[in-house]
Amino acid sequence: MTTQTSISIPSLTPGWNIDAWEYLPTESRAPHPVIVMGHGLGCNKLLGLAAYAEEFCAAGYACLVFDYRRWGASDGTRRNSVYVSEQQDDYRTVIKYARQQARYDAQRVVIWGFSFAGGHILTLASDPALNVAASMAHNPYCGRPFPPFQFNRRYISLFVLGLLDLLADFLHLPPVYIPTVAPPGVLAAISAPGALAAFVGVAKHPSDFPNQIGASIFFRAPLHHRPREALHRIRRPILLTAAKGDRICPPAPVVETSRAVATAELVEVSGDHFDIFKGNVDWEQAIATQLAFLRKHVPV
Repeated sequence: MTTQTSISIPSLTPGWNIDAWEYLPTESRAPHPVIVMGHGLGCNKLLGLAAYAEEFCAAGYACLVFDYRRWGASDGTRRNSVYVSEQQDDYRTVIKYARQQARYDAQRVVIWGFSFAGGHILTLASDPALNVAASMAHNPYCGRPFPPFQFNRRYISLFVLGLLDLLADFLHLPPVYIPTVAPPGVLAAISAPGALAAFVGVAKHPSDFPNQIGASIFFRAPLHHRPREALHRIRRPILLTAAKGDRICPPAPVVETSRAVATAELVEVSGDHFDIFKGNVDWEQAIATQLAFLRKHVPV
């Protein structure tokens, strides 16, 4: 049995709270090992994270599943805008909160992230000050160089809208939005084949996924999110998932990343980016592998 409640955690921005779901096992004694979980680009905790937290909690692990500032049920404006270092600081804030609560074991904190948040996990796992017990990065964004200027409509549109959003941010004006995801050929942050159906497929209700993001992500992702810069500092166990059919975060950089980290364990699954979520083809393999990793390195 598990219990799930909503809690508010003060963020680094005064007056802005991070909204989180707290899952606590009822059949094991505190202090519990705890897994801190965040979602990927343009997503909030409503999009499939509950199924993972429920499985982890049933196995004896507490979970804190949170929304970043400006996203989901958490406070903050500009809404649905990505600030890379801010999202990583939100992980740090939730980790600190967990370590201050007697119901959690401060020495058994695990961090979990998917896609863009998988990149956050690579960065955070390399921070010795956090001293997490273990990490899990699933189909992670491993970074990419800023693309050279291209004379095509999509590139020019994203470039211009991204600049306008940066200017609007500087002038404290409303964001310039683009869709987070759209079919190929339609302007969006992500336009890989099948991506729109996959994002929508993990939402229970259409309103759970607003499908909008500040256009400055065009600049912020390649310039500010560099997950592989400090891989040599990762000393604790880390599980990496690579999906062989992934058309959003291709598997090759994930496999390469796993080879650069002495403590990495790699699992390769067969499907696309979101197929590790419940109801999809890789779910059973993904959850079994993750539970085995936890039992090996952070036993209850």
